[in-house]
Amino acid sequence: MRLLIVGTLKGQLTTATKIAMDKGATVTHAEAAEQALSVVRGGKGADLLLVDVGLDIRDLVMRLDAEHIHVPIVACGISNDARAAVAAIHAGAKEYIPLPPDPELIAAVLAAVANDARDLVWRDEAMGKVIKLAQQIAGSDASVMITGESGTGKEVLARYVHSRSARAKRPFISINCAAIPEHLLESELFGHEKGAFTGAIA
Repeated sequence: MRLLIVGTLKGQLTTATKIAMDKGATVTHAEAAEQALSVVRGGKGADLLLVDVGLDIRDLVMRLDAEHIHVPIVACGISNDARAAVAAIHAGAKEYIPLPPDPELIAAVLAAVANDARDLVWRDEAMGKVIKLAQQIAGSDASVMITGESGTGKEVLARYVHSRSARAKRPFISINCAAIPEHLLESELFGHEKGAFTGAIA
């Protein structure tokens, strides 16, 4: 579990870091959104962002989306700041943790994010066949294309396959391809040669 803490957490940074590390997380700290983006872009990545509610969470969410980076955000703030908590959730945070941090609450949030290996629950026989097929191919190095209508759980199934693959310990990277213009899709996903088009400097 790679945890990126953004901001000072109202002076509770050291406590939150220690709790997370005691639970097995690798912790990186960024003072502001720009530094956080640099950390994520720089290859270190993050499975979860713990963000000071005093920062502009909406702006951070929008900037992450603009770069097709999908990582859950949990806001942290002083316990009696209910208005800030609601604003953070509306801005795109998945959860709100009051400060000072509660060890059990932080542990539960880390466990929820890290637990991609949980079993899927289904009732339909056809879905049972899909799960069985996913289990069969998860151990191979074959490329897999999952298709289906919007909202049918394609990414859930992709995470299920990833969690049972040889790459399970490596990051699962989710990209919203619909947000990438068609003429940029190939170079965004597979790269390009220097000079292939204006602005292709590497």
